[in-house]
Amino acid sequence: MHLFSAALAVWLVIGTAGLAARAQTIDQNRYYIQQMIELAASNDDYGVNATQQVLAQSPKPQPKDAAGARAAFERGRTWLEQDQVENALIALRQASQADPGHVEAINYLGLTYRKLNRLPEAEMALQQALTLEPTRAVAWFQLAQVYGLQNDTRRAVGALANTYRFAENPMRAEEILRNIAENEAADTLRNAALQTLHLYKLPVASPIVPPLPTNPGILPLNTRSGATPAHRPAAL
Repeated sequence: MHLFSAALAVWLVIGTAGLAARAQTIDQNRYYIQQMIELAASNDDYGVNATQQVLAQSPKPQPKDAAGARAAFERGRTWLEQDQVENALIALRQASQADPGHVEAINYLGLTYRKLNRLPEAEMALQQALTLEPTRAVAWFQLAQVYGLQNDTRRAVGALANTYRFAENPMRAEEILRNIAENEAADTLRNAALQTLHLYKLPVASPIVPPLPTNPGILPLNTRSGATPAHRPAAL
């Protein structure tokens, strides 16, 4: 019994230390994301790239149940496409818990929280997605929308700047930024897009009224033929 108790105590100490180390890593990585935001808003290319490389080399969490995570993710995505947001939230949380390295599930989780106007949780989920994949432009774009809804222009600029920086399709990203700058209803996000365009020396026309909705989907431009549905991320 004494041996068992001693072994249990050691196991608990090791487990607690592991959890503490994991929490410290998460907090550290979120700090790096905030640094990338600030550096991008200051147009510090070297700083952004250096911080991104640090994040890219950070250890990634291992899945607890990879198959279960994939199944839960597909359920969550389907619920979201059907606008069953509460059901989507349950499934996507299950997916992210079963596989804390499933970047798609965590990215969609952030979007779902944002749709529910649970902005602090949306920010945390999107930051988590970016710690796993710091060049993920669509997550940067969603994070910028969260900061826009929080009236945080500086961080919205940094997130939009990283959206453009890491976009697979820079022309598409420029089109989205210009559309927000010219048509967006919310002053914070519109001004952030204007500042981002100026940051990269991209042309922009004067704002137009009436503007776009204040809480768009993943991509604000869905009017062209063959456009991606609002719930499904597309390459920026």
